[in-house]
Amino acid sequence: MLALEDNHSSRRRPLRVAVALLSALAVAGVSALALRHGASPKPVVLVPRATTAVTCGQTIIVSIVVGNDLTCPPGTDGLNVGHASITINLNGHTFAGGGNGYSGIANPGFSTVTIENGRVSGWSSGVNADGPLGKVTGIRATANTFGIYLFGTGSSATSNVVWSNSNYGIYFGAPNGKLTSNVARENTFTGIAVTGSGDLVQTNQSENNGFVGIVDGGVGNTLTGNVSNANGAANGAGGIDTTGDQTATLTSNTANYNTGYGIAGSPGGKDGGGNAAKGNTQATQCKDVVCA
Repeated sequence: MLALEDNHSSRRRPLRVAVALLSALAVAGVSALALRHGASPKPVVLVPRATTAVTCGQTIIVSIVVGNDLTCPPGTDGLNVGHASITINLNGHTFAGGGNGYSGIANPGFSTVTIENGRVSGWSSGVNADGPLGKVTGIRATANTFGIYLFGTGSSATSNVVWSNSNYGIYFGAPNGKLTSNVARENTFTGIAVTGSGDLVQTNQSENNGFVGIVDGGVGNTLTGNVSNANGAANGAGGIDTTGDQTATLTSNTANYNTGYGIAGSPGGKDGGGNAAKGNTQATQCKDVVCA
């Protein structure tokens, strides 16, 4: 043990040597630690995203983060897509319109366009996208005729919420597309309609719609892990109806408390198992598919 209070000159030199040795060892230890773990990470600097002020009817040709709400008069779209491979991020803003055949955001056919993160209300279509490989995600669509109207091969709609639209919540006609993790509630007609081919319809939730919760009228689509409850179709299936798709696959879907069948498959379709239904007005609960 070092006696740091030693005042005898004869003992100071060993003391200094010992302290110097300990200091050298400490430096060596820090150096070894640095070599083992590498350089310290650089600090993350958060830079606010630049936003763009937009006006009703504007055509967008580059990716933007929207900086303002829009309230548009009848006879104009909110924004028009004018170029491929861009992203329009609404940045939480609301586009409100006057209906009459116009859309909150309209893509007439440009490919690989992403529309995301905002609210659209009062339009014929909240979002109307017709280009291939398009993405619509994080959109809140209410009080439109169609909440989201999506075509274009390979397109996807993910994590959108559509409610209180006067016709379809989501109308999905994109071949080889993906419709995943959306919520459709209290739309006057159908919550989610699929008319494409080879589509994956997965983990969507559709409740309290006036007609069918989820209807598949396409070809060879796969419906898995969806929940469709308390929808109001008087004939056929109120929960999930794939009678229009003779080669649909139904796996692990749930449909409870609907008017009509919970799930109605088709004789030529594939029952992937794991489907469940209860409390629907049709006593057999399901048709052309086995339900627990």
